[in-house]
Amino acid sequence: MRKYLRNITVGAALLLLAGSCTDKFEEYNTNQYQIHDADPATLMKSMIETIVNIQQNDSQMQDQMVGQLGGYLCCSNTWSGTNFSTFNQSDAWNATPWNTPFEKIYGNFFQIQEATNSTGHYYAFACMIRAITMLRVADCYGPMPYSQVKKGNFYVSYDTQEQVYTSILSDLANAADVLYNYYVETNGNAPLGANDPVFDGNYSGWAKLANSMRLRVAMRISGTWPGIAQEAAEAAVTHKAGLIESNSDNAMLSCGTQSNPYQLAAVSWGDLRVNANIVDYMNAYGDPRMPKFFNKSTLAGKTDKYVGMRTGDADFKKADAAGFSIPAYTATSKLMVFCAAETAFLRAEGKLRGWNVGSKTAKAYYEDGINLSMEQYQVSATEYMKIDEAPVVSHESDVVQNATATITNTVSVMWDDSEADNVNGKNFQRVITQKWIANYPLGLEAWAEYRRTGYPELYLCIDNLSDCGVSSQRGMRRLSFPYTEAQNNKANYDLGVAELGGADNEATDLKWAKKN
Repeated sequence: MRKYLRNITVGAALLLLAGSCTDKFEEYNTNQYQIHDADPATLMKSMIETIVNIQQNDSQMQDQMVGQLGGYLCCSNTWSGTNFSTFNQSDAWNATPWNTPFEKIYGNFFQIQEATNSTGHYYAFACMIRAITMLRVADCYGPMPYSQVKKGNFYVSYDTQEQVYTSILSDLANAADVLYNYYVETNGNAPLGANDPVFDGNYSGWAKLANSMRLRVAMRISGTWPGIAQEAAEAAVTHKAGLIESNSDNAMLSCGTQSNPYQLAAVSWGDLRVNANIVDYMNAYGDPRMPKFFNKSTLAGKTDKYVGMRTGDADFKKADAAGFSIPAYTATSKLMVFCAAETAFLRAEGKLRGWNVGSKTAKAYYEDGINLSMEQYQVSATEYMKIDEAPVVSHESDVVQNATATITNTVSVMWDDSEADNVNGKNFQRVITQKWIANYPLGLEAWAEYRRTGYPELYLCIDNLSDCGVSSQRGMRRLSFPYTEAQNNKANYDLGVAELGGADNEATDLKWAKKN
């Protein structure tokens, strides 16, 4: 098979020498050149499934256990008593959000890299998937191996945080160019076909996702490396492929023959419930999306309500927690990767920063974001948009948790026209709060944005079992590097710790995450 791959790659390379790197890709994809063993299209499917984990254990260990720090979901099992929610996770669990993506991305990535001689649309696509998945790793840990990772060797030097995000932006930008050019030049040929569980092989959709992801990354680093961020954001919004701007563009990942992992964890395992933060915010706003997001509680006396579970509780019985609301998913529900509402909210923040990210005002993009999210879930935004008072978000005691709480640092939905356009006021808080609701259940993204902005304010951890000084108010700031790095990559690990500017623990801020 490898010899066959090399043969077609040589042909593709000759075509590339004749023109730009995106010319005449259709000659690589005609039937006579189709690979029948393990071609790049086949190798891509399992890579795609890492951008939001479908595999049930990977989802639980990353999107659910770590993702609960973003305020959407709550693990309803104490397991051995060492958990992310109480800030005392085991070393083995702490290493999983690093080790699993490396293992699941790079095996196939290296095969595609070799088969394509690091050129063409398949390679650009593989680099894009790597960028999207490794963004989640960088957001959790900070500096990490990225540009220096080679076949057969993960234990290489760490890129600095600036280098990681710059490289991710570069890979996304290149993918947008290559994939969109291929789509145009081949009249919409879809080389991935059924191996693509998001866009059915449509490279136009992937190019839009790449551009929208560039906006997400740009906003992540906007307060720390503003020049890099602004350039990337403005390039993304003017790119010929466009952005994810309508709900028909949304990136939704089909679970295929597997069950939706949130539904499986909640219904079959009893390990997952809805987080009190998202439920109580939406209750306070009277949000019409609640029936689309959650099922009602089965707790005694509260069967007519949506009741979320407080995170960070070290002392409860799993059976008792069964009555809290669960996510309103079926076994076949798709997983959201990126929605049009997020694009609108990102552009609203960009306008507040004075960036040239579109012709509309910050207010208009903000309202677009709300309307798009309501449309996505087929409910009306009319009354919601009229809310002109900041609600009090509160949590009542229940038969499982005697854990009342109140949040008063909230904002109304209605935009304040009297406020100047900047990121220092309540309108910025509005953008982040409404983006947080619209992005449910993307917990890792929510946790990153909470650390970046401080919004929305979340309930304190009930039981803080940290041994390194994690603040109950600010929450866990990152994951410490895996113990396997300290054991097997010591010299580079030490340089990575030095780049952090603080101790290798969960109380140390990443460079972009210092506001709240």
